[in-house]
Amino acid sequence: MTESGRSAWAAAGRFVLAGGFNTAVTGAALAGLSLLIDPAVAYALVFVGGIGLSTLLADRFVYAVKMSRGDRVTYALMYVAVFVVGLVCVQAMRGFGWPSYTSGGVVLVTAPLTFLGGLIITRRRGAKAADDRGDKRET
Repeated sequence: MTESGRSAWAAAGRFVLAGGFNTAVTGAALAGLSLLIDPAVAYALVFVGGIGLSTLLADRFVYAVKMSRGDRVTYALMYVAVFVVGLVCVQAMRGFGWPSYTSGGVVLVTAPLTFLGGLIITRRRGAKAADDRGDKRET
């Protein structure tokens, strides 16, 4: 396995630790709030709350890099895209007539998407930094 492959697996493990907690809390909050308010509104509120913790942990802990301001903006924009995908999933669940509490399952779609998006963002930045030093990276 290449060093890049090993570091991706290590990042995945750290994502499970950091993101797993965030996902469990936001998934439970979504399921509970969905019983009190419209599931789409609950999803929006919970998702925005989860972005804060995720952004704090993403760079140095999960991906083991220091993200620049531009990387953080890109990361937040990626979250907006994932939010839209998740909202479509929540609306589809409602359209299928599933109980409101099942909307918490949307994290099974959004969690992998945010991990892969963050990995792409931080690897792209890492590739730029390596190229700036004149290092050659394996592809």
